[in-house]
Amino acid sequence: MKRIKRKLTESIVPVLLLLGGLFIVLLFVEYRASLDAERSKYIEVSLQASVESMTENDMYTVEETDYSEDPRILKAQALIKEEAFDKAERIYFSILAKEPSAQIHNWLGVLYLKQEKYNQAIVSFSNALKIDPNNYRAHYNRALAYSALDEFDKAVLDYRSVIKRFDAHVKSHFNLGLLFYKNREYGAAAEEFKRTVSLSSGDTKVKAFYLLGKSYTRTDPQQTEMAVAAYNQAIRLKPDHIASRLALIDLEYSDNDTQHEQKRKALEELLQLAPANISVYRAIADLYRELNNYSLALRTLKEALLHEPNNVPLQIEVAELLIRNGKNQEALVTLETILTGDPLNSKAYFLMGRLYYLQGAYAEALSAYKQVASIKDGGTPELWNNLGLLYAKMKRVDDARIAYEKALALRSVYPEVKYNLGLLYLNHKEYAKAETSFKEAIRQRPRYYQAYYNLGVVYTKQQKHRQAIDAYKKSLEIKPDQIRVKLNLAVRYAKIKEYTKAQAIYEEVLDKDSSYFIAWLNLGLVHYHQKEYRRAQEALEQAIALEPDNEKAYRLLAKSYSALSQHDESIRILSRLLAQNPSDVKTRLAYARSYYRSKKETIALQEYKKVIRLDPGNLTATKMIKKIETKQRKINVSK
Repeated sequence: MKRIKRKLTESIVPVLLLLGGLFIVLLFVEYRASLDAERSKYIEVSLQASVESMTENDMYTVEETDYSEDPRILKAQALIKEEAFDKAERIYFSILAKEPSAQIHNWLGVLYLKQEKYNQAIVSFSNALKIDPNNYRAHYNRALAYSALDEFDKAVLDYRSVIKRFDAHVKSHFNLGLLFYKNREYGAAAEEFKRTVSLSSGDTKVKAFYLLGKSYTRTDPQQTEMAVAAYNQAIRLKPDHIASRLALIDLEYSDNDTQHEQKRKALEELLQLAPANISVYRAIADLYRELNNYSLALRTLKEALLHEPNNVPLQIEVAELLIRNGKNQEALVTLETILTGDPLNSKAYFLMGRLYYLQGAYAEALSAYKQVASIKDGGTPELWNNLGLLYAKMKRVDDARIAYEKALALRSVYPEVKYNLGLLYLNHKEYAKAETSFKEAIRQRPRYYQAYYNLGVVYTKQQKHRQAIDAYKKSLEIKPDQIRVKLNLAVRYAKIKEYTKAQAIYEEVLDKDSSYFIAWLNLGLVHYHQKEYRRAQEALEQAIALEPDNEKAYRLLAKSYSALSQHDESIRILSRLLAQNPSDVKTRLAYARSYYRSKKETIALQEYKKVIRLDPGNLTATKMIKKIETKQRKINVSK
């Protein structure tokens, strides 16, 4: 690590005046979901802006097209620049109606790519390849569409086809490296980035060196020294490449659990050297996000805005942090300010829709989302996902389904939508469809622990205990610290009478946090089923200490005392409950039973008769009244 630190220091010194240059703005989505016992949560998609000279998600999106002097093509290209996509599409169709052309199909596919209509783009590029199988541009462009749809294997095949024809095709090597990186095949990614470095120059070479370093840091074991060398190569080529400098800081302070403060100081030092560099501010804000300190993250990005007050992506990110910090009015003002200067900013409308959604102002949220749909010519997959969430909240179930289907039509591989669709089915008791949707989400994202959890909920609702147990266990394998999933798993074990396993889980949870009422309550129930009545009593008293008014805990405690033949204690507890709710049949029945077991049959008979007055058809009370009265008659006869 000393060697890394020395190289980091050396890399910061040269050409400091050049810092702060050019950055690529990328938008990405952040998915959030939380768990609750026996309940399910939707995953909402929010927009966040990130500015950095290079990120792992940065892919060449330049489509490959042939040059043409055909006036029809020139007119279509002019219309595309004006975003008159429908008119350009009609020109391409009119040409294709007269003559098949791989070039026209390719141009048509590019038109769809620009509109994020990836499935239609794939059809067009495939049509081009049917006419001309050697059209490497169609292969390259189709790979872009497959990548956007997360269809990894198909994208790789297309990039390989381009490389087979032109091994020096830099963009294909670069994008192929990104695909491998995204799919966690870091060794293969490193090979492609090394090839890109050997073929390219300028910014592309810098980016390839940076991503080569990122790939080395993710190999097992981590190739730290080679990563440092790659980052330094990027910095030598471009001294203002902040991403590489930040990556070196990440390596120096890689133990996030203990080195947050040291890392913050290193970032602050870099900020002093480049006080107007937005990327460094973002790195500091990201560090605060890791610590869940969204207020400091917000303050940091507000400081960044002082240097670039007109940076709209930064304003968007500040607006989202304002929402996270519950500063809804300030967030609304920020978004309205953005829209005053840029009335067609779909990201601002998107966040405004999310803000209204979180406030429960569903009509206003719908209006904001519709603005996005109109700006984005029919919407984006993320928009339709959030519209599905909104319609579900508005109880417009059919509209929610349609919205999710539209999201999937635009992006067939979209596990979050499959997940949310599964929740929609689950909440409306369509368990077979819910099961199918969650399984599809898991197929698309194998480590989707929330989907496994809710698959467990589906099985729980159907009393399929073994299948629920398997699903909950899989969720915990992926993310072990989910307390509520553990509690649900313990309940399933108890249902199939595997009490020892249930008990172990409850005790594990309580060892870490003794404030879980439901864990104490269910632990008491497990002990009761195992006839460990004294231990049941102890657990239930802990539960009551946490929730002094919980009737279920008191009733179970009374049963435990009764099982220990401490009937007076049982009667005392049940008497207290009946004082609060005299018409509670279940408590009245337990009260009568305690008197009977304590051999106070006359009082028990009175209480059983009160049960009959409350519930005339109660079979237990009827049976006990007959039993007691028969016994009393025999006693009277014998006397």
